[in-house]
Amino acid sequence: MTMPTAESLLYALRVSGLLTPEQVDRLAGELAALGDDPQVLCRYLIEHHRIPVYQLRKVIHGKTAELFIGPYIVLDKLGEGGMGKVYKARDSRSGRVVALKVIRPQLLSNPLIRGRYGREVQTALALNHPNIAAAYESGESGDRHYLALEFVDGVDLARLVRSQGVLSVPEACEYLRQASLGLQHAHDEGFVHRDIKPSNIVVSGERHHRSATEPARVKILDMGLVRSVGFEESPGGTDLTRDGTVVGTPDYMAPEQAKNSSTVDHRADLYSIGAAFYFLLTGKPPFSGGSPIEKILKHQLDPPPPLQAIRPDVPDELARIVSRLMSKKPTDRFPTARDVAEALARLTQFTEAVPDQIVPVFALPEGVSAETLPHSSPTVPPLPSHSLTGEKSTVGDLRAEAVPERRPSPSVSTPPPREDSDPVRRHPVPRTRNPAQASPSGWQWVFLAGILLLGALTLLAVAAMTWITWKG
Repeated sequence: MTMPTAESLLYALRVSGLLTPEQVDRLAGELAALGDDPQVLCRYLIEHHRIPVYQLRKVIHGKTAELFIGPYIVLDKLGEGGMGKVYKARDSRSGRVVALKVIRPQLLSNPLIRGRYGREVQTALALNHPNIAAAYESGESGDRHYLALEFVDGVDLARLVRSQGVLSVPEACEYLRQASLGLQHAHDEGFVHRDIKPSNIVVSGERHHRSATEPARVKILDMGLVRSVGFEESPGGTDLTRDGTVVGTPDYMAPEQAKNSSTVDHRADLYSIGAAFYFLLTGKPPFSGGSPIEKILKHQLDPPPPLQAIRPDVPDELARIVSRLMSKKPTDRFPTARDVAEALARLTQFTEAVPDQIVPVFALPEGVSAETLPHSSPTVPPLPSHSLTGEKSTVGDLRAEAVPERRPSPSVSTPPPREDSDPVRRHPVPRTRNPAQASPSGWQWVFLAGILLLGALTLLAVAAMTWITWKG
């Protein structure tokens, strides 16, 4: 359905409940001079931030009721998973923007899913730490159950590496140091995350680098797979994790977790931290090839590839930390996440750059080029302000999935561009002159002339012998 006129569009906005009558009246005055072209009107509304793209699409298609979930008004769709969808929403009571997770209605009749959702609510509400996305409240709206979580205006580490390239050693260590502190709090409360991976770790504020004026803040997302240690299985066997159940992501899963997720403890999360280091520093998880089953088997049987063989600039201390984190036996890993954070603290400091430093050459992962490879440098491209997920599309096609253009967060201070912002230009590789391309010296000219003279005499002698033979 497409709004044919400005009048019908204004009527739909008026009855939607998204705007007050006064706001609609002001819009009517603004749109009066734009004519009746619906594309022009919609573009104006979006470009002037009168209404988000997601809401406008729902209004045009007559689905405004889907935007109201309890006291929350949906602003945008952030993502979708097996249990449901996640929206960016505003609390109509306080005006606070939240990430609203809504479980799929058709799954409510499944006791296993209902138990998982109830566990997630209990876990999320019990955790309170600056490095864990906070949970505000849970509730029901009709047949929809929702959980209001902290909206983190940042970028997850998987997206950061894909868009900006592999991270420097201090940056990677700082992000996973903070993630370890958040995990320690969860472990102290008796919970195990069981799905630690780069896409579940979001960094907001400025990126961790030498010239940052604000500290980078890391938040762990998606506590939906955590498990209360010692939780008794229900008599009906409808608990989230039963014997033989595998929960997690194969690329970052601890060996013991693949055997039985219900029996793992906090050390499984530490293994995943070690695997996350591979992705942040190389652009790939430790075992990136093959099917999920093959990856699980490699985590159980094969040693992880030497990190320094892929990134020679990784210090020995960090290589030892990652190797210990990814030990096959849980007893060989660090005792606690706090111990991991303490071990990483010193490695988060940037060292002074060496003038005309030669950038080490090593095999880059697929999709990573030398231009995107970050070096230890005073200026790093600013962190893109992004919530969680979403793609932009043209304003004209309102039926396509779209996300409104987000303005940079006021808390993010973006340094002005500098001429040396290109990491490759900041550390140019010294060029050596090719001797073959150098200008010949004086003695080289004499030697060259002698060779030419000898060649000419040889040709004359051959010609003379040929003439004598022919005459004879």
